Amino acid sequence: MKKENQISDKIIYWQLGLVFLAALVLRFSPMLWQRDFWYDEAFTGILLKSSWNEMNRMIFADVHPPLYYWLAKPVAALFDYSPLGIRLFSVLMSLASLISLFWIGRKMFSLSSGILAAIFLAFSPFAIQYAQEARMYALFGLLMLWAVWFFYQALEKNLRRDWFFWGIFGGLAFLTHYLSLFFFVIFYLVLVFWQIIFNKKIWWRAFLGQPGFWLGTGTIAIFFLSWSKIFIAHITKGNLGWIDVTYLSVLPSTLQIFLFGHPPGVGGVPVANAFRGFFDGASVGLLVLLIGFVLATWLWQKKQKRKEIFLLTSLSLGVLVFLILLSHLNIKLYVSRYFMPAALLVYLLLAGLFLTVFSDRKSWMLVAAVFGFLLFFLKPISYNTDWSQIVAGKKMGLIQAQIFIATNPFDYSTARYYLGEENVRYYNKNNPQEDFSGWVVVGNQNRLEDLTAMKKIRKAVVVDDTCDWLGAGTEEIFRAEKLAVCQLNE
Repeated sequence: MKKENQISDKIIYWQLGLVFLAALVLRFSPMLWQRDFWYDEAFTGILLKSSWNEMNRMIFADVHPPLYYWLAKPVAALFDYSPLGIRLFSVLMSLASLISLFWIGRKMFSLSSGILAAIFLAFSPFAIQYAQEARMYALFGLLMLWAVWFFYQALEKNLRRDWFFWGIFGGLAFLTHYLSLFFFVIFYLVLVFWQIIFNKKIWWRAFLGQPGFWLGTGTIAIFFLSWSKIFIAHITKGNLGWIDVTYLSVLPSTLQIFLFGHPPGVGGVPVANAFRGFFDGASVGLLVLLIGFVLATWLWQKKQKRKEIFLLTSLSLGVLVFLILLSHLNIKLYVSRYFMPAALLVYLLLAGLFLTVFSDRKSWMLVAAVFGFLLFFLKPISYNTDWSQIVAGKKMGLIQAQIFIATNPFDYSTARYYLGEENVRYYNKNNPQEDFSGWVVVGNQNRLEDLTAMKKIRKAVVVDDTCDWLGAGTEEIFRAEKLAVCQLNE
């Protein structure tokens, strides 16, 4: 029997190798270098192409912490700050998350749970998209995943080493994304109720915590204090008015996004990718939520894996519910991409629930097959390549222009990355007088306030979805998929 288990374990590791290879292929698909940067990615590209001093100046003036940019810049430099090079760091972090998720799933639940969690991460369009995105979310997910692991170990063993490493990874997560602060609140609540439920402590002692927890918290505080001055400046900017108040009804949609993604390169608060056929809206997410609830309830009644279920549910769904509640206090931060750590924990939780209830080693294959079946029914995922086509047209001599004029600040930022700041201007068509001095990579220095000023620029073209509004005689000299390049009358 022992020999059979060893053979079976070896097969699992071979299967992990195949999953890793599939994840590698999916992350190095043409979308990695062909898809246009949208505003957030263009922001990253502009920062990374700048000198270290200029990059830090822009970080200090923005609203995001620095760690991702500091780590991604040397990697991007190896590839001359190309789109592939700038996105490559996120690919590496996603692949590291896959191995980490397998290892942690193996330790928390079983080998097959680890492989199933890795499959969710490898094939989820959400995980693939943010592995191919020049933003901090893949790094944030990896760091918080290890923070959760060391927190779990600390709760189980109460060793100072584990509390310390929880603090280290938590502090690094804070320097990656400020949403980590809300995870820390849930960490504390998990500690309190863990002690009440599993350690049978009276409530007031549980609220006092324990020495190891305060060691880890102190470690996090050191990271916080090192960045506190900039952090305070960042949070006082208050530029999150585009996020709406949210309700519990968004939970199924969020779970569906975690597993099946949302359209890439979409700003604001995106909706889940659509399915073909009989699935609509967030119906798949609702089904996943109901199945997860039934499995968790059954295992809780059987007194199996209670601690793991409590921990992972609290730090995934619990964080989502917490942010929903805060949105009603005008702290509006509920955007699916901010919750990459919660997505990784959901993959781990679902894998653990399924394969603890259905413990046969081949059960993960059935769950993976159902997941693959649902992925098959997703509508095709498209992406924009307009600016890449425009750059190619310029290189081939199809566009003879020195200055490119964008018609909104988002396209201006993308054009600034691809063409260089000295070669781009913008005319904000919807509100020409709008002040963009608070937008770090936009500003007002290249803003054109009226059509007359725009038409005075020699050898300039306007990039918009149509040329009609520019008046008679304007010629469309190049057409990408959605954007037209318009030659102005001189």
